[in-house]
Amino acid sequence: MYCTRCGRYNSDDAIACTNCSARLVKPADLGQRAQRPPAPEPYPNPLEQPTQTIQQNPSYSSVYAGQPAYQSYQNVQQQVARQQGNPSGQAIAAMVLSLISPFTCFFLLSIPGMILGKKEMTAIQEGRAPVGGETFAKIGYYLGLILTIIYFLFGLALVFLALFFSPPN
Repeated sequence: MYCTRCGRYNSDDAIACTNCSARLVKPADLGQRAQRPPAPEPYPNPLEQPTQTIQQNPSYSSVYAGQPAYQSYQNVQQQVARQQGNPSGQAIAAMVLSLISPFTCFFLLSIPGMILGKKEMTAIQEGRAPVGGETFAKIGYYLGLILTIIYFLFGLALVFLALFFSPPN
């Protein structure tokens, strides 16, 4: 028989779930339980919060009505993997482009690093990318932004020096 609280399979003679300690409802108990109000769980876990309620089925409405439905184990695994996952390639590329720009092509690499970093930060906020890449994306974005500003100011300084301090002809 399956637990109505967490969905784990238990033996037919079990009284409580081996996973969450909830009282198991046996098919023979359905008629008896429909006549009396449901008893509270013996040891409720305050850390578990229901994510949604089970839709009522007319034939079992008194048994399942109002009992919380919990996320399946696979959904929780996917959320944990997304939250603790490795950084994406885009986050790493943003950081690498910004880091190597002073030694190679200057703003030709810092600007793409800045753009990739911002796109990845947005994807992380929207939940489309693993949170593990947030630091890499921030380094790529902010370092690319700072280096682009420095390159721009350095270019303006060179133009200013060339225009005003050129040798007379």
